Amino acid sequence: MISSVMNAGVAGIQGGLYSLNRSGQQIAQANVPPSEGGPESIVEPLVNQIQAKNQVQASARVVEAGSEILGTLIDIRV
Repeated sequence: MISSVMNAGVAGIQGGLYSLNRSGQQIAQANVPPSEGGPESIVEPLVNQIQAKNQVQASARVVEAGSEILGTLIDIRV
């Protein structure tokens, strides 16, 4: 059970970091005209940055909680 919680947390962190990277690349292309592959607007990538940051923070809390539970279980068994 603890391993699935930790795996879910780590997967959430990885997904958030991927989203941060992808939207960061879109923001970096803001000076490229849309006809040449640039974004129409940077509003969506900026919103995605905020969402991805929140995802990483929430997932880190999941990992932290799983770690605390595991520590508690180890303390009880020892």
